[in-house]
Amino acid sequence: MNDEVIVPKESYVDEAKRRIAHLSHKLEVTQEKIRVLEYDNAELQRWVNDVCLPRLQEMTDELVNKYNQKKFRGRNFNNLQWKGKGAQ
Repeated sequence: MNDEVIVPKESYVDEAKRRIAHLSHKLEVTQEKIRVLEYDNAELQRWVNDVCLPRLQEMTDELVNKYNQKKFRGRNFNNLQWKGKGAQ
């Protein structure tokens, strides 16, 4: 009369085993991704220390020199007059 196929329900133990296997696989994949990210992070940190920081320091020094050149351009430092206490 009914043409329905009855699928036996998975037992609690079988379902738990299946979920454990699935989560174990996901854990392995995630651990591999973490190892790759740690390696990439170490490479990036080395690059920052070897390339970026020295270049940043060099550029900062250049900017300081340019600023100082503009700030003191055209001033005569032979006739300095101090505006401190006692100077009149």
